[in-house]
Amino acid sequence: MPEIRDPIHGFISVSCDERKIIDTRYFQRLRRIRQLGTTYLLYPAAEHTRFPHSLGVMHISSLIFDKLVEKRGTVLRWSSAEKEKYKQMLRLASLLHDLGHAPFSHVSDDLFDAALKGHEGMAAKMITETEIGQIIDKIGREHGFGSKDIAAMIMGQVFTKEEQLITNIFSSELDSDKMDYLLRDSLFTGVKYGYYDLDRVLNVLNLFPKDGGWIVGVDHDGVQAVEGLILARYFMFAQVYLHRTRRIYDKIMVNLLKDLLLEKNGKKRLPTNPEKFILWDDDAVLQEAKNSSSLWAERFLNRKHLKCVWETDPRPLKEERAYQTRIKDELESRYKSSQVIVDQYQKAPIKFDIDGTPTIHVLSNQSATEAFSFRDKAPIVAKLEEPIYIFRVYTDEENAKEVKDYADMRYVILKGGGN
Repeated sequence: MPEIRDPIHGFISVSCDERKIIDTRYFQRLRRIRQLGTTYLLYPAAEHTRFPHSLGVMHISSLIFDKLVEKRGTVLRWSSAEKEKYKQMLRLASLLHDLGHAPFSHVSDDLFDAALKGHEGMAAKMITETEIGQIIDKIGREHGFGSKDIAAMIMGQVFTKEEQLITNIFSSELDSDKMDYLLRDSLFTGVKYGYYDLDRVLNVLNLFPKDGGWIVGVDHDGVQAVEGLILARYFMFAQVYLHRTRRIYDKIMVNLLKDLLLEKNGKKRLPTNPEKFILWDDDAVLQEAKNSSSLWAERFLNRKHLKCVWETDPRPLKEERAYQTRIKDELESRYKSSQVIVDQYQKAPIKFDIDGTPTIHVLSNQSATEAFSFRDKAPIVAKLEEPIYIFRVYTDEENAKEVKDYADMRYVILKGGGN
C-alpha cells in the first residue's frame, strides 16, 4: 500500500485505487488551492494547500472509524464486509470533501452559481461527472455503493443510519476536518493557538444512540480534551482567520476575481462546468492578474492594501450593530469601493445545539443510552458559541482621516439617539 509522508500525521497510507483518484488532474489541482486563501500575505509560510489537508482528513477519519468500531463494534453489529464498505465510503468522502474549492478557498465562496450550492456542490458535480466517478464506481462495485453515494454524503444528503454516522465523522461540530486543519494551519502559520491533544481526543470519542442510529459523542471523562480542541478553534478564528489584514486581502481578492471572471467569461461567476472550473486555481488567477487592468490586481500583487481606520468591539450590543449598519451604508454611498471597504461579519466558532438539539453529546458514566449537551458539561467554553463579530472600516491613505472622523462622528450621533 503506497504511503505519503505528512508533517502532521507522519506516513498516510492510501490504497492503489485511492491513488488513482489522487493522481487525477481534478485532485492534483488542489495543490494549487491554498488552504488559508490570502493568509500567506500576513503569515509568509502559510502556503499549504487543500491537497495535504484532504489526505489528512481521510487519515483522521480512518482513525476515528477504527476507534469507534473497536469500542462499540458489538452494538454496531457490522459484518467484516460492512465494516470494509463503510470505511471505504468514509475514506473517499473525506478525501474528496474539498475537491470543489475555488481559487483561494473560502475567499471565493460567494462566486459560485447559486444553483450549485457552494464548493460542496461543485465537488459532487466533479465526482459524478468526471473520471473520478468511474474510479469510485469501480471501487464500490464489490461493496454496493457508487459515486452518487459519495457525492450525496459530501452534500449532506444521506438517508441510511450508517451513512449518517460516517458523514458525522467528517462533517460535524467535532469532525476530522477541524481536527486536521487546526493542527495544519497552526504549523504553517507558525502560531501555537491551534494545537490540541489529537491522540487524547481520538481516545475519548464514542457512539451515542440517536433516532435509531448512532452519532459520535464524547466519553464523560473526555470533556477537557475536547475543550482543548474547541478553545484552539476559537483562538485560531480570533487571531488568524479573522485577522484584520487577512480580511482586507480577502476583500481585495474577491474584487479581483470578479474583474478577472468578467474579463474571461463575461460574468462575475465561476464556471459550473467541471472542465472549465478546474482551470481556475490560485496560480492561474495570479498569472491573469499580472496582465489585468484591474486596480485590485496591482493592490494584491504588490501588497498595497487599504488600512483599517475604524473598528468596533468584537461583541457589540444589538443596538450598536444597527448603528454600524447605518455607518456602513453611508460610507459605501459616499465613497467608491476602491476608496473604502467595510467588513461586517460574524462567526460562531462553535454551535453547541441546532434547533435545541445538542451537536456534541457527552455520554453519561452511568448509562450507555443517556447523554448531556456538551454546553452543560463544559461551562468554560460555553460562552464561546457567542459569535465573534467584526466591523472594520478600511480606506486608502488619502481618505484615512476624513473617513475615520466621519465614522467617529456618526457613531456618536447615532448612539446619542440622533439621525
